[in-house]
Amino acid sequence: MKSSRLLISGCMLAGLFMFPRQLPAQSEKLMIQELQRDVAQLQNNLRQYKEAQDQKSAELETLLKQSLDANAKLAASLGSLQQGLSSAMSEQQGKLVQPINAVGIKVDQMSQSFSALQTSMDALTSRLSRNDEKLTEILNNVKTLNAPAAPPPPSVPGGGAASSPGVSTAGASADVAFQNAYRDFMSGLNQLAMDEFRNFIAQFPTSPENAPRAQYYIGVIYDRGEQYEDAVKAYDAVLERYPENPTTRDALYGKALALMKLSRKVEAKKEFTAFVSKYSTDDKAAQAKQYLRELEGPAHTPARSTKGKR
Repeated sequence: MKSSRLLISGCMLAGLFMFPRQLPAQSEKLMIQELQRDVAQLQNNLRQYKEAQDQKSAELETLLKQSLDANAKLAASLGSLQQGLSSAMSEQQGKLVQPINAVGIKVDQMSQSFSALQTSMDALTSRLSRNDEKLTEILNNVKTLNAPAAPPPPSVPGGGAASSPGVSTAGASADVAFQNAYRDFMSGLNQLAMDEFRNFIAQFPTSPENAPRAQYYIGVIYDRGEQYEDAVKAYDAVLERYPENPTTRDALYGKALALMKLSRKVEAKKEFTAFVSKYSTDDKAAQAKQYLRELEGPAHTPARSTKGKR
């Protein structure tokens, strides 16, 4: 409608310019007023349009600012959540490391006990074998006694009667003493077993099988009582006195483990390395390698004994 009016006004203005003498003055005045009203209306419309655009721009800017604030808050919340999760995971990992190490130590102690049991079984098997030999010898002697006596040989002038050698009971006494000490050791009578093992070493220091074992079990008893310094000394005694004995392997491993419990990392690494190098096919070699990796990592607080040394 407004466009039509503007078109008509334009045509009238064109007619005025083309035929100025044919239109009355009043008509010209009316046309000018119409044009002024139209221009004013157009300006008003432009102003309203501009105000509407400004209002929409302000609203859009407000929405954009709110969106940016919301994104910032969301990013902060996500960062805080991630930090909380990282802290929780680190804390849980820290809580799990010590129990796992404790389980490993307990497994090692059980392994030592099983090794001691195997040693005892070997000793018992050896003893049974000797008993079988003695029983066979007794049966042979009985058969000889039941056989008819042979005629005496002709006497030889100046001949003397042959003497039969006596049978030594030192080996049997050593076996009995060691088995008594070992029975008390397996029963948990640590102090009694300690005294018996010491007495055994004093009485039978050259026993090829049981003397090294007795010295090794003294170290294990110290280990049980968390007297790790004394345990290291007892294991060292095995390594120094009986370097080529089968018990030396267990003593070397026990010494390395006791040094690790004392947090003497450099010495423990040296002993574990020696064990892995010398006994690479042993069942404990894999665990020794694991301990070497742990000793290379961050230090942990070992369990120290508060008991007095014996």
